[in-house]
Amino acid sequence: MLNNAVNEEILRLQSISKIFDGYLMLALVVVGTAGNLLNIFVFIRFKSLRQMPSSVFLVTSFTSSLILLWSSRFPRCILTITGVDPLVGSIVYCKFRWLFGRWGLNMPFTCICLASIDRFLITSRNVNCRRFFTLKRAYIIVIIFSIIYLAICIPDSIYYSGYSCTASASDRAIYKQFITYFNLIVTQMLSLIVLGIFCILTWHNLWSTGWDRRNRLQQQVNRMMLAEFAMAFITTLPNFTYNIYTQVTASMVKSQLLLAQETLWSTVSVVVNFTMHVGTFYVYIIVSSAYRRNVLAALCFKKENQIAPQQIQVQSGTNGMINRP
Repeated sequence: MLNNAVNEEILRLQSISKIFDGYLMLALVVVGTAGNLLNIFVFIRFKSLRQMPSSVFLVTSFTSSLILLWSSRFPRCILTITGVDPLVGSIVYCKFRWLFGRWGLNMPFTCICLASIDRFLITSRNVNCRRFFTLKRAYIIVIIFSIIYLAICIPDSIYYSGYSCTASASDRAIYKQFITYFNLIVTQMLSLIVLGIFCILTWHNLWSTGWDRRNRLQQQVNRMMLAEFAMAFITTLPNFTYNIYTQVTASMVKSQLLLAQETLWSTVSVVVNFTMHVGTFYVYIIVSSAYRRNVLAALCFKKENQIAPQQIQVQSGTNGMINRP
């Protein structure tokens, strides 16, 4: 009787995991695709946004999130829902998934951190700091990080091969251990620390210079900064906690019920984590009236909002963030 109850509980947990990993994640892929495409369109559409170094980081973040959703999450959703793996039978898609899937996981966090550093430098009293990031330097930095992450991802694109898109566990055992710690330390922990530090420093700069108190524009900039950090922190924390738990309990002998519970926890934490790659556009829309106006103007193919003369000086001191998050 007890075994039947345990088996029923395991099946129930597996069904819930399937809903999160399949149907809910597929909905997030669709919603995230629309949001990231709109973000890219708005930032490319307006000249004042295109010319900002921080826009290079943000557009790269949107693009890599889009690639991540379709290279990594979409085939997994289809596999969970239908039992058919889109990677099987397609060597190109298999290689693309393992090369760009992890690249798309690392680049958004890196670019958000770079954007937060840019904001800190732009709001600095030091003129040289404000001029540190240029469009050319921003492009070079993005290219360098892209090459580094692609180089790190190459082994899996080699290990996973054939029409079955499988890899030998023994062949990639060392690399698997390396990439686990890399994702835990660099992708999650280090990124959160950097983002948190520079958001706090930028907040301090805005208040110490009095920009935020003098105009409503800087209040919107602050809301963007805090909303962006809060979303990254909140969505990453559950998955970060679970990854630490798996490392601590790796040597434990676990029952089937505990494994089912861990699978559900892992699935939910991944879904929460991926909302970062989905929800940026919608967070911008909610907290910034300026961004809402720019989105409407872009969709209607209108000119961007005009900047009042008294705001020109503020714009030059904040990297042109009048019409952007």
